[in-house]
Amino acid sequence: MQVGYVREEENWFDDAFVADWLSRQKARAPERERQFAMIRALVPRRTDEPFRYMDIGGGDGWLDEWLLERFSRAEAVVHDGSPAMLKQAEARLKRFGGRVRFVQADLSTPAWVDAVPGPLDLAVSTIAIHNIEDPARVRLMYRELGQIMNPGGLFMNLDYVRAPHPALGGLYRFASSDEAAGFSAVRGYRDYLGTADEHLGWLEEAGFGPVDCFWREFRIALFGGFKGVPTMPDAR
Repeated sequence: MQVGYVREEENWFDDAFVADWLSRQKARAPERERQFAMIRALVPRRTDEPFRYMDIGGGDGWLDEWLLERFSRAEAVVHDGSPAMLKQAEARLKRFGGRVRFVQADLSTPAWVDAVPGPLDLAVSTIAIHNIEDPARVRLMYRELGQIMNPGGLFMNLDYVRAPHPALGGLYRFASSDEAAGFSAVRGYRDYLGTADEHLGWLEEAGFGPVDCFWREFRIALFGGFKGVPTMPDAR
């Protein structure tokens, strides 16, 4: 999702473009909903426990619908850089009423933190932060996020990552063309801003720990870390 700027081909500030983009995402529903389920399973909270979380680059609130339905006392801060996308999120999440706040802010500057009602117990992001395209800025953003996390708070980022070696991009495309293997299609490969291991290192620099890559498939990974010693609820 958009994090605060316009690409030449993608105008996230245009209602018609955003509506068209979202309509094309319906074909990816099985893939995205599997990812949402993984994120939801990793939230270390009871379903009736109150907590506040932020969805960074949350777009139309698709993930938040999953989280707010499961965690009946959670409160969400849904962020995006695109007013058009937040308008879609407001419509999707209207039934949750005052449990949701919407924040438009540009992640390319530290000022985004001032717009967020903290502190946070959880922060999540899906396919958004890579759009910053500046490793130095992402490293600083992780530090800024750490400043508004409660002790023991968890950050999870599901995003595109760079392959450990450039030659592996071709292997990803080749392997994902075998539908029987069940891999998500890799139609193109970009030199994304960091490998999964690099992101984990940046999170540790920002004061997160323990950190881990919870899941990875080729160019996409779910990784994150705790802001201090984690506490776990009773087993389900």
